[in-house]
Amino acid sequence: MKPQTPEQIIAYGEVATSLREWCKTNGKRAQDINAIVGKPANYSAGFQWLNGKGAPSKYNRILLAKATGIPEEKLTKRKSFDQVTIEKPPTTKFVSKTSDILSFTVTDTGEARIKLDVTLPMQSAVPLFRLILDAGVVMGS
Repeated sequence: MKPQTPEQIIAYGEVATSLREWCKTNGKRAQDINAIVGKPANYSAGFQWLNGKGAPSKYNRILLAKATGIPEEKLTKRKSFDQVTIEKPPTTKFVSKTSDILSFTVTDTGEARIKLDVTLPMQSAVPLFRLILDAGVVMGS
């Protein structure tokens, strides 16, 4: 299976994360997601949604939201980078470590700001970006 592109991670990352979390919590798999939307177990949609390669249609979002308790907005494709925001931390600095590649700052309120400037091959960058999205650091508005 091909890794996700950065565009797919941005567009479908929250969908995949929400569905993977629900599956893990409830002992479910892609086949179960397909059953919820009335499709055969081997239908590709459930697999694509779990792997961040697509998002359910409006009709399927409604079915999934009712069955899983996941809010519809978490099952909706993001349209662009414009919908991705990073919360700005307070400016008071408590601890700071910097280098040309990585800077790390912790404020007196306990918030951390991490900046990374590095060029990676796609096979390394995609899992890192997915990890950042899954951690909730980058969120849709």
